[in-house]
Amino acid sequence: MPAIGLIESSLRHGQQTLLSSRLRTRHITELAERLEGSGIAGLDVFGGATFGVGLSNLGEDPFDRLRAVRKATTTPLYGLIRGQSLVGARPVADDVVDKFVGVLAGLGLDVFRCFDPLNDLRNLSRVAAAVRGSGRRAEGALVYTESPAHSVEHFIKLGASLAQMGFQSLCLFDFAGLLGAGSARAIVAGLLQETGLPVSLHCATITGQASFAYLAAAEAGATCLDVCLSPLAGGASLPNTEGVIAALAGTDLAPTVDPAKILSAADRLEEVMPLYELVADPSGWQLDSGTLRTQLAPSVQQHLLWECRAQGAADRRPAVVEEISRVRAEMGYPPLISPVAEVVVTQAVANVASGDRYLIVAQDVKDYFLGLFGAPPGTPDPEVQKLVIGGEEPITVRPGDVLEPTLEEARRLMARSDLGEPTLEQLLEFILFPEAASAAIRGEARHERLDDEPEPPSVEPPTLEVSGPPALVDGGDLSEPIGDAAAVPMFSAPPTPAPPPEEPSAAREFSVEVDGEVFEVRVLAKDGGFSAVSGAPASSQPAPAASGAVRAPMQGLIAKIPVKVGDPVEIGQTVAVLEAMKMQNDIPSDRAGTVQSVNVAEGQVVGRGDPLVTIG
Repeated sequence: MPAIGLIESSLRHGQQTLLSSRLRTRHITELAERLEGSGIAGLDVFGGATFGVGLSNLGEDPFDRLRAVRKATTTPLYGLIRGQSLVGARPVADDVVDKFVGVLAGLGLDVFRCFDPLNDLRNLSRVAAAVRGSGRRAEGALVYTESPAHSVEHFIKLGASLAQMGFQSLCLFDFAGLLGAGSARAIVAGLLQETGLPVSLHCATITGQASFAYLAAAEAGATCLDVCLSPLAGGASLPNTEGVIAALAGTDLAPTVDPAKILSAADRLEEVMPLYELVADPSGWQLDSGTLRTQLAPSVQQHLLWECRAQGAADRRPAVVEEISRVRAEMGYPPLISPVAEVVVTQAVANVASGDRYLIVAQDVKDYFLGLFGAPPGTPDPEVQKLVIGGEEPITVRPGDVLEPTLEEARRLMARSDLGEPTLEQLLEFILFPEAASAAIRGEARHERLDDEPEPPSVEPPTLEVSGPPALVDGGDLSEPIGDAAAVPMFSAPPTPAPPPEEPSAAREFSVEVDGEVFEVRVLAKDGGFSAVSGAPASSQPAPAASGAVRAPMQGLIAKIPVKVGDPVEIGQTVAVLEAMKMQNDIPSDRAGTVQSVNVAEGQVVGRGDPLVTIG
């Protein structure tokens, strides 16, 4: 049995899940240098939430970071690419995919690990072709989940299709630690038999199963295992590098590595960890066997908590968890990985909070049923789909086919915005994270500072009444904000409101990124974890209103009022559009009648229960 290879992932995945993607480039490059010549099979250093957070919060250009890491080591470098969405939340045009891949290949990224949240192979076709054309290795990742639409045979068939598309290696990507030893063994063995390609395994430790899955996969012939140095291992992260090396010592599977170099890197990482104590949530290292039941990764759990508070359902979380399973089934059993997981959770909370299922539907939920994220693994419930999208027809082509070329349009927009003539890298950053890229070009970005860093020049932060939770931005794998682009890429989005503040047991203040822009928030330590609040309090109790008022079901920003005084309305007709959690929610009337008054204005921030329109 051949020795197993180890892909060291603390420099990307580990810091993303446990340090909110805050690890600085200077520490990443130092660790890469210490791991040089250690025998590690690869370094996972690029992609996921680290791209947007580096640009928005740290003042570190993600392309420059890749340059620096490439200079620091000759070890093969891995990057995580969300298929047609690259490092964002929504599919982008083909011209953006081609240029993005070309830039990364030119900067020295060796292996592009590509996955699609729905395992829709159409969303992987363009990026696979672009990677092959660049002369780099395309690795197809299968997002593991469990449902009636998924089976061992299903994943083996997916892997065979990825091989036919031209992917040169495969990765079984278990973001929530759901794999047991039996499934891991069967899938890896089946993939090897069907494709003959190298297979790696990535399995979160949160449920306590990862070690068993790793051993079973290695014995079945897996080529590599994803691991993290011990200071950034465990919990929402991956099995620790030193432990895996020790466990396999004396076996045929023992990795051919230099333990002294790996221990040197782990010791140095341990030394710098105190610098990140403000963003290190202790709950991230904990095991949670409940994930086996909910299939919700820690970052999605944070989103669930925030949504429950925002929509007034904080005391109904058990009902919401049950509703998540029901909504997921109605949506065709998508894997609960970002950004689709947040779409499912938001709809489930709305169903429970309103007491009327699908009375309130976010735009992203509509886009999902329209096929703009891709095709789900199973068949969506036709009645629910009709309820959500009405007479509109879902697309039957890959989402990238409905997007017009974007590069030149973005270049013109940057010129109109007085951003000058951008480099290709700046142009790509602007398309993916417009506000953050604009602030960086203008020198107006506000960046977080570690205790050992000098005070930056004073820059006034953007004015914002309220702010969204950092967990959505960077709390877990690929948890960037969702909903900041529709079918055609958009380049801006309004700010997101926050839930009412709670009495703090301890408070910390730092910057967070919201849709590519940086704001100051206070973070409250409570019950072993943290929750973000803003400085503008909002009442958690519904405001009084006259009989017949249509009330806001959650806090949000009024994006549109499509009715005026005197208009007749029917039951179910949209009378307001509320922007919340980066999703647009159509607020319907629950009665027929005539609009007696419009109580809010477009652009106004409202609290849960505030009267929007009065129907008489």
